[in-house]
Amino acid sequence: MPSVYLSNISNASVEFKTYSEELDYSAEGKPEPNIRSQTLVYRFNSSQWWITVTFQGYVYSLISKRERRNEFRTFASLIDYNSLPLLDDTITELILAEVSGGQNSKVIIHESEASANNPFVRIASKLGWTIREDPSRVVYPLCDEFPSFRLINLNELSDKKEIADGVFQVININNKTPYILKVVNRPLYHPHDTEVIRKELENLEIFRNVPNIVQAAGIAVSTNPYMTSSRRDQPLVVMGIVLEYYSGGSLQRILSEHHLLGFPWEQWALQIATALCCFHKAGKSHMDIKPSNVVLDADGNAVLIDISGIGGITHGWRAPEIRDEILPSELPVEMRQSHDTWAYGKLLLELVLHAEDNPVTKKLKQIADCLMIEKMNERMTISEAIPKLKLAGSDNIHDTCE
Repeated sequence: MPSVYLSNISNASVEFKTYSEELDYSAEGKPEPNIRSQTLVYRFNSSQWWITVTFQGYVYSLISKRERRNEFRTFASLIDYNSLPLLDDTITELILAEVSGGQNSKVIIHESEASANNPFVRIASKLGWTIREDPSRVVYPLCDEFPSFRLINLNELSDKKEIADGVFQVININNKTPYILKVVNRPLYHPHDTEVIRKELENLEIFRNVPNIVQAAGIAVSTNPYMTSSRRDQPLVVMGIVLEYYSGGSLQRILSEHHLLGFPWEQWALQIATALCCFHKAGKSHMDIKPSNVVLDADGNAVLIDISGIGGITHGWRAPEIRDEILPSELPVEMRQSHDTWAYGKLLLELVLHAEDNPVTKKLKQIADCLMIEKMNERMTISEAIPKLKLAGSDNIHDTCE
């Protein structure tokens, strides 16, 4: 959105970003949202501040969301931000609410005749303010946290093609190499998403050069988007992870298009199990084994991706014992690894269902049944399954889970 220049302050302007408001007010019988927020960039002279202006309360203006947004934006453009102790190099949240008399932290606005009918302007003299760092801001880690990764300037990555929320196929403009970019600032961002990125980078370091596990090309870096001053000595921050590009696409796509028999799919069961076993031997868990988290490289090998271990967990792929857990990623490691085992067994069944009925699929089905036993303590482990998978092409595999 273009900047709004403030006629009452020379060299000052605001650029509006996202507007949001409380969602459940109508269902709760309220006339309007009790909380509404407008994020903006305030520029003055050669500096800028990111600000989220949050109003708590009611103005009793029964209008549409678009009109409420426009009213609030008009009001936000009138606030005297120079009178406030704005926070540098982050997002300041300016919280406004009606206060009783005697308060000296009243918000100052630049009134005009054109804004006289604005409902927020009418109550401005009653509004007090508080300042804090916006807890919902996007948190970009400093690149110094990850010294072993190659730094790739975000400006070097172009031709972004979004393939999932916050995940892009990109090209390095210098060497024309394709990569996958996972950005920190993804749709419906929550601060936990930054911890997911941190954990994925930690695991990428641990499993560097391990076959059949996704590999990092580096980290995408930039100057802090929130920096106040334009001075050149700003530290770089992590904008995302740059991953190797695997040209074979996802296992989910192959299954959806019923093309499994066109690939050497029999090797994938052992490759995925071996990769997952590396997780478990390192005392870790994947927590989201499913076909869309397996991709193929140019040689048709299976590669396990999305390895943070604390990201989203697809409900339909949860083991029975964790289906009702609110925070399954915080369960004891034994339970998390047993969940991986169960989900891997379900993935084996998906392969079997899309393949021709033959001795190999029969034996894979037997292994899957052992991996998906209802009682967790009776379930076969991944390390126990690997020898059986290696024998799946022969007649020597037993028909039991012993």
